[in-house]
Order: sequence, then C-alpha cells, then structure tokens
Amino acid sequence: MATTEPVGDYLLQALGARNLTPFGLQADLMNGVDLPPQYVTLQDSLLRQHRVRAFLYNQQVVSSVTGAFLATARRAGVPVVGVYETMPRGYSYQSWMLAEVRALIKAITQKVSTEKL
Repeated sequence: MATTEPVGDYLLQALGARNLTPFGLQADLMNGVDLPPQYVTLQDSLLRQHRVRAFLYNQQVVSSVTGAFLATARRAGVPVVGVYETMPRGYSYQSWMLAEVRALIKAITQKVSTEKL
C-alpha cells in the first residue's frame, strides 16, 4: 500500500498490510513540510511501477503535492481509497470504519477505487 498521511496506518496494520510509503513522507505531508525530492521520486515509483495494490488518500488534507500523487495513481490504474481523519456526515463510528474496510478490500480484490465515502 501507499498513503499520503498516517491516517490509515492503523487500518493497514490491523489488516496485516504493509505500507511502503515511508513514515517521514507521511509526517512531512501531515505537517505541511516540503518533501525532499527522494520522497517524491519514491512515491511516484511505487504508484507508476504498480509496486502497491492501493493508494490511501486523505480526503481531508489535500495539497498540490497530494493531488499530484493522486493523479499519478489514477494514471497508473492504482485503485484509490479515500480515508478520513474525522467521521464523515451520516456515519456512525462503526459504519464509517466498515465503509473504509470495505473500500480497501474492494480496491485490493476488484481494483475498484472508492475515493469518497
């Protein structure tokens, strides 16, 4: 898996999935720090070379950098799963978590994106 921020890390860990995005990249994005070129190159290669089965994209914190990663994932045909830091409207905690898990499973098994809940 690849991610923009650590918001989905617990979910990935619970599912036994590996996040190939370095925590430093996630932390820099989360904190609004400019990414070193090595991180950008690594993330782009994870997506373009299909080294990941899905891309978890934080829908609530977006920037030109995260948008560029999203565009790369789409072009490469890597399924995108939108994840959220806070519960979206219309969900209970349980229904929110189940929706995220189902979206991730759908991405992995059917290569279908669920960018927004």
